[in-house]
Amino acid sequence: MKVEINQRVELVQVLLYLAEEQETTIQYLENKIYSKRISDWFGAYKDHAAVKITKKLITEDYFFHIRPLEAILNLENILKDDSHKLNLWAQETVRFSKESRFDDFFHTQESYYNGILAYVNSCDFDTWIAYIETYFRSRPDEFHLILCPIAGNYGFYISQEEKNIAYTVRCMPHYDETGQPDGKFDFFAMGIAHEYAHCFVNPIVEGNKELLKNHVRFFEAHKNMLNSYNTDYAVINEYFVRAFQIRFMEENRILFPKFDISVEYERQRNIFIFIDDFVELLKKFEQSGMTFSEFYTKNIERILSQIPPQQSYRA
Repeated sequence: MKVEINQRVELVQVLLYLAEEQETTIQYLENKIYSKRISDWFGAYKDHAAVKITKKLITEDYFFHIRPLEAILNLENILKDDSHKLNLWAQETVRFSKESRFDDFFHTQESYYNGILAYVNSCDFDTWIAYIETYFRSRPDEFHLILCPIAGNYGFYISQEEKNIAYTVRCMPHYDETGQPDGKFDFFAMGIAHEYAHCFVNPIVEGNKELLKNHVRFFEAHKNMLNSYNTDYAVINEYFVRAFQIRFMEENRILFPKFDISVEYERQRNIFIFIDDFVELLKKFEQSGMTFSEFYTKNIERILSQIPPQQSYRA
């Protein structure tokens, strides 16, 4: 498994950074080294049309989370389609890249990028990714693991040229209070498990939204749900990927001997109050031999209907 820092991803992150809507885009500005380099190189282009359009898309058309990434990775197809609602954005993004000499910027950062890649080089990506794909009994036509210095964490599919291509974008490095990379590779691995799991979970959950509509009590039981999970299917997506990240760490504990799984359970219970029940459900999935799609459609309504009245699910 080869991890990369992707030039396209960095281009769109520069636009998002210059748009100055970080409360919405949630970029990792604690990386002051890289943020300053972006400001120094691109500060004169804050009024560029590409930045203005990006800002307008963020504030008026939900252009954040995975949407900018999907757009930049699909840039050529958007440019070919005059009717695409992002066609003008794509044109201006290309113009911004040329006028700001983005390619030169990217190449001047090569030493910095290589340092990040060297920092994570000891990680056993092959083992992690193989476990995830085996767990969900599926794999995409292609998988790309991307590091980004100021953004993450995302997992999504893009269909291109009759291929299903999965992407996981992880923010790295994170810095401690002394300004040094924190070295918490257990959380790094768990984050990859979480985001890659979205590629397997989301299409199934979102393709069967009708199974959630009769379970209002389940969703109303959550009084502190994060605003970013503002649909029922988004909540269920998160339940499954968060339960899976726990199973990933439990089943690979020999790789992460210092990781305290009990702390992770408590962290998740604060908001995802039925996380234990979803972990138990995944244990049943592991033994079922079913595809995740088959297991999900057979079991989701049962768990949603049983949890709220008795605050627990034990089949």
